[in-house]
Amino acid sequence: MSDSKGNSLTPASSAPTGAPTSIVLATGQTVDLSFIPEGQRNVLMTQYMQNTLDIARKAAELNVDVATLRSTLDVLATTTEQVARDGNSVTITRVHNDASGRTEIIMGNTETAGKGRLTRTQTGETNWTPYYIFAAIAAVVLIVIAIASHGH
Repeated sequence: MSDSKGNSLTPASSAPTGAPTSIVLATGQTVDLSFIPEGQRNVLMTQYMQNTLDIARKAAELNVDVATLRSTLDVLATTTEQVARDGNSVTITRVHNDASGRTEIIMGNTETAGKGRLTRTQTGETNWTPYYIFAAIAAVVLIVIAIASHGH
């Protein structure tokens, strides 16, 4: 068929109708979906595509985190090298938390840097035991005061 100008009225290529009957996974394996009703295949394909996009987003975030850490390490290493070259002692510490985990960095030419251990202050760790003990003592004192005030 054609119109008055000779243009074809039928589509050049027809798009597949309905939901796909199989999914090719990233591993190369194919999952057959032909036994699932079309409505459920549509839902499954929507979830699959959303999850695929989520994975791509997460990979991009991790790539940014890795690039940031790499850049930070380059700057710290260059600074440490320059200070040491100038004859000064230097210890540089940094704790970096991101989606891929926690990275503790210590660089320098001092004895502290040579030990390779960060202090609690440097790591951001807090010893909560004294706070718990103080809270327990305060609770006991309050209980004793409450009992004593009801006795009068």
